[in-house]
Amino acid sequence: MSTKDGVEAEKPLYFFLERYMESFAEEMKQFVNAVVNDTEVPVDGRDGLKPILIAKAAKKSLEENRPVKISEIK
Repeated sequence: MSTKDGVEAEKPLYFFLERYMESFAEEMKQFVNAVVNDTEVPVDGRDGLKPILIAKAAKKSLEENRPVKISEIK
């Protein structure tokens, strides 16, 4: 609500942790299962690296005002 005294807003419907709590728990179960059964985890460090490389390329693109290929990012 907006008044002469300021603006009031409700808390967002879903906070980040609330939205992803179930997926975090499932990821942990899969990790424990892989350790116990000596199998590969469904998601590994390479999967986590991809969005980091994309973010770095986007930042470099913004800074240099040009398209940046993921292969340019070290």
